[in-house]
Order: sequence, then C-alpha cells, then structure tokens
Amino acid sequence: MQIDIDSRLNNTRKLLNELGNSVSNLVNSSPDISEDPGIKSCLAGFLTAYQEAVQRLENPSFRIATIGTTSSGKSTIVNALIGRKIAPIENGEMSGGVLTLKHSPAQKLVIAETEDAAWETGEWTGLNDEDLYQRISTVMHSYNHARKKREYVAPQITAYVPLLPACDPSLLGLPASIGIELIDLPGLKSIQDRTNLATIQQQVNKAFSLVALDYMQVDDDHRKRLLEELKKVVEYLQGRTDSMIFILNRVDHRGADDFPLEVRINQLKAEIQEVLSLPEPPDVLPFNARLLYYAQCAWGAGALNEPSIVDPQVRSRCLKAMFQDCAGVIRLNTKDNQELKQWFRDFEDYVENNNFVDDETMRKILRYSLEWSGGRELWDIFRIRVEHSFTELVINQILVEVFTNYQALVNHLNNLVTILKINSKETIEQEKVKINKLGESIHEYLTSKNQEFQNDLNRWIADLRWIADLKNPNTTNFDQIDSRIRQEAGKTKGLKYFDQVFDTVQIIEKDLVQSLIFPVIDALQNNQSAYDLEEKLREFISPSLAENIARVYDHLSRRLGKFEKQSEFLVKSVRCDNKQEVRGLEHDERYVRLLYATMRNAIEARSNFLMQAQGEIFIKALDNFANVSLVHLNIDDEIFASVINIEDAVTSNFKKKLPPASAKLPEDFFDIPLNIKNEQKKQPEKVGEEDGSCGKKTDKFEDREYKFLQIPNIDVMGKQWSDSIKQAKMNLWDIFRNWSILQLNQTNELFQESVKEITDFVQGALNEQLNAIERNELLQQQFWQNFEIQKDAVTEIYQNLQAICTGEKYE
Repeated sequence: MQIDIDSRLNNTRKLLNELGNSVSNLVNSSPDISEDPGIKSCLAGFLTAYQEAVQRLENPSFRIATIGTTSSGKSTIVNALIGRKIAPIENGEMSGGVLTLKHSPAQKLVIAETEDAAWETGEWTGLNDEDLYQRISTVMHSYNHARKKREYVAPQITAYVPLLPACDPSLLGLPASIGIELIDLPGLKSIQDRTNLATIQQQVNKAFSLVALDYMQVDDDHRKRLLEELKKVVEYLQGRTDSMIFILNRVDHRGADDFPLEVRINQLKAEIQEVLSLPEPPDVLPFNARLLYYAQCAWGAGALNEPSIVDPQVRSRCLKAMFQDCAGVIRLNTKDNQELKQWFRDFEDYVENNNFVDDETMRKILRYSLEWSGGRELWDIFRIRVEHSFTELVINQILVEVFTNYQALVNHLNNLVTILKINSKETIEQEKVKINKLGESIHEYLTSKNQEFQNDLNRWIADLRWIADLKNPNTTNFDQIDSRIRQEAGKTKGLKYFDQVFDTVQIIEKDLVQSLIFPVIDALQNNQSAYDLEEKLREFISPSLAENIARVYDHLSRRLGKFEKQSEFLVKSVRCDNKQEVRGLEHDERYVRLLYATMRNAIEARSNFLMQAQGEIFIKALDNFANVSLVHLNIDDEIFASVINIEDAVTSNFKKKLPPASAKLPEDFFDIPLNIKNEQKKQPEKVGEEDGSCGKKTDKFEDREYKFLQIPNIDVMGKQWSDSIKQAKMNLWDIFRNWSILQLNQTNELFQESVKEITDFVQGALNEQLNAIERNELLQQQFWQNFEIQKDAVTEIYQNLQAICTGEKYE
C-alpha cells in the first residue's frame, strides 16, 4: 500500500507540475492570448491555486480527528495512539478546546490568540512531555472555568511532538514524507455555542474520524440514549461517515454474566448502520484504551524495532499504573496459560521493587498489550481505511481549487480561441448580436426563475405554517398537503433536500422543548436543587447560561411558596408602609423577569447552535436549487446558436465567486411575553375595635395601601415558553424563506455578474478580432493547428490528474 500511495503522490506532483507549465506555455504562445485582460485574470487565479497546491503536495498531511460520546475515554485513546501523555485525561470535562498534535522532531507548543482569551497564549519551545501536558491542562482548566461566566472562543492548541504513527510508518502504511496530525476534539457538552461548533465542523469535515463509544452504555437500558447521542455527534459535527472507525472502549468493564462480546458488537454494528444510514455495517472495534495507553507510553513514540528513549522512571510509573488499573484484563487474558500468568505476576513484583525494565522485556509487554487491547487490530484496520480515504482526504482537498480555476481559465481560453479563428467581419457582427441577445435572454430567464422560486417558496411555506399550526392533528388534508409539498418541491422543482428542511424545523422545536423547557418546569414543580438543574442544562447550553438559569431558579423557587394560587396566576401582596416587604416583592418581580430573560437567552443560543448543526441541510437545499435553476439554463432558441460557448464560461466563473453560506437566526427571534401585574391599591384592614350599640364591640377598619404582584403560575410559564417556540417555528419558516430568497438573490447577482463579465470579455475579443481583420493581422492556420495540439495535450494532463482523484487508472 505504501508503494501505491507513494506512486499516487509522485504521479500527482508530476502531473500538477506538467499542468502548470503546460498552461503557462499555452497561454504565452501568442501575444493575442497572453495580453488579453480576461485571460490574464484567469491565469493569475489558476497560478495562485497551482502554486499553493504544489507547496502543499510537497509536505502533505493525513489528519485523524477523534470524536466521541460522553466520557468515552477519547483523550486516553489519543495518548495511546501517539505513544505519549499529551492530551489531558483528568477526571471531569477537560477537552474543551481543539488540541491538534502534529508530528515534529522538535517539541513546540502554540496556543493561538483568540478574542479575550482568559488563558495564556503564545509559543513555547524546548518543553518536555510533562511541561506540555501541564500547560495544555492549565489552558483547558482556565477555559472551562472562564466559560462559566460567559462564552469564549475555544482554545486552539497545537503541540508539535514526535508521534508514534509517524515514527513507525508501518502502523498507518503511509510514506515517511506524509505528515501526521491527530486532532483531539471536545465532546458535545463542551461545544454548546455556534462559533465553536463551526470551528469543529471545519476540522472534522477534512479528516478521517475515529469515533469513541463507551461499552458501559451499550446495555439494553443505555444503548438507545448512546445511539441518539452518537447520531447527534456525527450530524452536529458533520463528520464523514465514509471514513469512520468506531471504537468500543472499556470492554474490560464487562460483567461475567454479560452477553458475549461478539453479540454486543454485531448488535451495535447493525444499529449504528441504521441510525447513521450507512450503506454497510461499520467497523466497530472492542478496545481497552487504558491498557494500551500505559504500555505504549512506557515504550514511547518510537518504532518497536528501534531502542526506546523513554526515561526509566517514566517507564516504571506507567507499568505500575498498568498493573494497578488493568489487573482484570491481564488476569482474563492469562487465565488459560499458567506459565504466562506466573510470568506476569513475577514481573509485577519486579516492577513494584523499582527494578530497571530493559527494552526487550518492554517489547514483550507492549506486544501483549497491543493484542489484548485491540490496538493491533486497530492499526490493521487503519491501514486499510487510510488506503481507501487517502486520495479523498489528502489529494482531493489540495487540488479542488486548482480544478475550479483551471475550468474557468480553459473556458475563457476556448472562447478566445474560437473568436481568434474567425476571419469574417460578417460572422463577427452576427456573433456580437447573438451574444447581446443571449446575455439579455439569460437575464430575463434568471429573473423569471428567481420570481418563480420565490412564489413557490412563499406558497409552500404558507402551507407548511398552516400544517404546523393545526389544532386538530386528525384533519383529513394534513397528510395530503404534507405529501404534496414534499413531492412538488422535491421532484417537480428539483429541491431534493426540501423535505429534510421540513424535518429539521420540527427537530429544532422538539429539541428546545425537551432540552430547556421541560427541565426548568420539572425543577420548579418538584422543587429540585439548583445544582441538579444546572447539570441537566449543561448538556445542552453553555456553562455560563446554565449557571445563570440555575442561579435565578434558586432564588425564585424559594420565593414562590409565599405566593397564593389564583386560577392561572400566583399572587402576593404586602403593605406599602413595610419597606422590607416591599423590597422583597420587588426582588420577587426581578427574579421572575430574570428567569424569563435567561430562558430567552438560552433558547436563542440553543437555536443558533442547532441551526449551525443542522444548517447543512438548508444550504444543500439552496445549492441544489441554484444548480438546477441557474447552471442548467437550457436556452434552445435557434437565434442564440452562437459558435461561442459562453454558458460553460459563465458557470465556471460563477462557481469561483460563490461564498460559503451560513444559516443564522436574527437577534431577538424569540418573543416571550411576560404577563406580570404590579399594582398598588387600597384595601380595608382591621385596626382594632370600638364601642357599638348595646355595649357590643365592633371591628374597626381603615384603608391601607397594598402592593400586589401577580405572576404566571408554573404551568403557565412553561406554556408561554413553549408557545414562544411554536410561534418561533412559524417564524422559522419565514426566516428560512427570507434567508433562502436573500441567498438566492445574492447567487443570482453573482451569476448575473458572471454573465456580464463573460459577455463583456467576448464582445471585447470580438471587437479586437474585427480590428485585426481590418488590419489584416490574423494568425495563420498553421498556428491554430499547433495550438489545438498543444491545448489537447494540456487537456489530457488535466484529465489524468482528475483520474487520480477519482481512483481511476490512466495511461
């Protein structure tokens, strides 16, 4: 395999260099071509992309991103794979930032500057592993502590150290010239804001993914929740399911009466395939990261056939920890071999007595650990999957801009050459008229299609909002309308992702109610502790928001008991002349308002997070429409049958201009009305007794000023919050409509801009050629024959380069 990857890289480098040189020679073969402004601009764009690609191909990197479900031992797996303790593995949530580990003989740590970072940033060299670990841990601690107060951009940490799979290329089967990067990504609990999620998505989408699962969560009671979390991890992080390996960690925690491991694995494979809609069952590898971590760190990051450079004291500490924490695994794997069991017992005593452990003995321990932990099988699977994913994740990523810019250049070039080969004034005049009419027709077509889409979108969304607002779910037209909208949008109009947009809006509504409203209302109704509420909320929102809600809840929940229930409200009254009670009432109102405000902030933050997580669907839906409606113009009128192909030129020019789209909710999207009454009025109050008739005493009353505070009861609070989400869901359709129309208009403008640029270029070239005809300065036929041969050779190089990226053979 290594030979194949080496060959592929060398062929890619060779062909890319040939393409760059051939394109430059082709363009420079004639002053008429090389001096054209449009060609010069396209050539400059191509050469920039080409030079960047050449540089990246000289030192390409293969990236492995580690993601995982809650407490799956992900960072321990990372340390086991690199052969050193770098990623923090302390108890609690430590992986709050993005830790990138890059192979380098010299150790260096870079903590990037981020806005208002509450931790030290900068660059350090000459650090040993312990220094690296402590600095990284300090950053993670600082970040996790600081974000309890407000949200920060997560730390971006890069550690340059010798990495095991680079020091021993046989493990991944990659040539030594390929750089290795491991990216330890935070769990979902640590990515509860839109900005940090976007950063993580960019990392995962360009990398091979290793997904860690916890064996303790695959029993019948927990498996459904684990799979739901796994689905979120993959969907939210937008990982590439075609390049994932799943590790089932902590299999050493299996009980004696548990199902056979093979049964658990096969069950999990089938369920993951179904949950993630995979074409075939995934690789799910039983694993014991802790055993491999201790043994590998005791050996170090070097190849097994070379001397270890690990300090003897470090080796001793790792081995002692291994015998302490992994005794059950060792006992299980030696139970049928008395001789081996006794050897391990003797060796444990040897280590406990602080005796020196030589490399040969350590190699023996490491080989057993690789076998028993699942490490050997993991590296075997890695080599197979790396071969499968290398081109897509390394070569394609490097060449994509080269291909885009080449298409724009070659389409410009084809049109210019077509024009320069025209030798008739009459033909040129005819072409100028056709190009003008074609440009006008495209403009009319796009305007018409744009308006047609807006009309359809408005009608579909009006129907969808009506469906969502139905009070009677048994309405007979519900299914028919739903089906009609999905069918019409998906098939007739070519919007194959539109039905997923419908589902996404439903997902967002359900998530907000279940993750935020239910926990708070349940806590109020059952008088739960603020700590328990905060822990629940931290699974869905940032620590600062969760802490704010819990703090306000703590104050308010202790005050609600002093209110009287009156229908749908809670009412409390105090005398105006009792300043202490008046201040208390003011605090009551303040905490109610604060609870509503913090809930709205949390709902908005969670919504934007979900929009970022699910936003790919919105963007795919719009991109698909743009491809269907804008790129494939299909203008067939004979009057436009020009010899100049401006459609391809417009399309390639347009693709270069497209910016990345991003769906985001506007500020104050959720309107949560707070029905509070705060009034002051007189109320009769008994102040004593007075003499009445017949010697009887009667009560004496005087009017006293009272302050009254009326707030919604707990059920009404929950209903108001839920109603705000339902109304927001109605508004979300409008947001999607407006966002789609805005994006479409911007796309339309870019397309129109491309049309104008290409038509202006073609008209300019036609005028130049007309002048050349009048001056009798036309290039000779022999030149064009040679030029066509040269252009065909460039095309062949380009096609061979594409063949490498598609995995095809080429001559």
